[in-house]
Parts: sequence; structure tokens; C-alpha cells
Amino acid sequence: MKQSLIKLIAVMGLLILLVSCYSIIESAVENAAAEETEEAMTGTEDDSGQAKAGTGESASATAPSGTAGEHNIAGTWINPEYNDEGRSARVVYTLNADGTYTYLAFDRVEGGDVYEGIVKYVKIWVDEQGRSCGQSVVTLGGMSWDTLDRISTDGSTLEVQSGVRKINPDGPRYSIYYRQ
Repeated sequence: MKQSLIKLIAVMGLLILLVSCYSIIESAVENAAAEETEEAMTGTEDDSGQAKAGTGESASATAPSGTAGEHNIAGTWINPEYNDEGRSARVVYTLNADGTYTYLAFDRVEGGDVYEGIVKYVKIWVDEQGRSCGQSVVTLGGMSWDTLDRISTDGSTLEVQSGVRKINPDGPRYSIYYRQ
């Protein structure tokens, strides 16, 4: 009986150790992925068209604190070219008390069908060109996906792309909007 109890305690200790190791590894992988995403967004291209990491010090990463001043996405953004084209022509972001944003997406600039979701920023930073960048998780209608966005230095243009590690205007799921 005494040996069974000692074996049980040893097995439980081993399980606790494995869970701790798993948590450490999971955290390291998440941090590495976040750093890779930031490097990809702030990277530049060399003469061959290959992406390389930016060298500017202005690519400082900060954790979202829920203040609109860090990433001024709140407001209405439009692109009339998207009217009835299968993507949102007007999007409205409203800052919530918990630091998330309510996201309203309309098929037409004038209105039409509306889709409501929540945007939660995982990371916010300024790239080497002075643009405010954000990595977020968008939840809409029971689905969620990762999204990158970038706001021009003058605050007039918003680029959004989901499911990518670097914003590419020629890539799939890329959208561009203008502040209204």
C-alpha cells in the first residue's frame, strides 16, 4: 500500500511537471509567432522583391491597453468600389469599455445588410514608416479569424487583410478603406 501511494505521488508530480513544460512551450510559441507577424508587417523588400526585416527603431510593439489613442481605428471607413461586390463597403468601429471594438460591416456605403462583430487587438505597434498597425481577432456570427490592419500616418486610409502574416495589397482578402 505504501509503495502504491509513493508511485501515485510520483506520477502526479510528473504530470504537474509536464503541464508546466507545456505551458512554457505554448507561451514561447505564441510570443515567437507574434514577433514574426510584427517583423513581417514592418519588413521591407530588397531589390529581388523578397521581404526582409525592417531596421527602424520605430517598430515598437506595445500591448493593447484599450485606449483609442494607440490605434485610432474608431470611426467610419468606406470604399464605394465595394458596393455589392461581396465585401463590406462601409465599416464602423466603436471602442468598448473593455478595450475591444464593436465592428459593423455594411454591404453598401449607404447601408444595406449589416453584420456585427467584435474586434479584440492582440498587438498594436507603429511600423518604420510611422503607420499604426494592429493584429486582432475578429469574431462575427460565431466565427473568428485573425486579421492585420494598418492605418496611414495621416489617419485617412485603413488597410485590412485576414488570415495573413503580412499585408499584401495584391493578396487575397485585402481591403482598403478611407475615413469618412
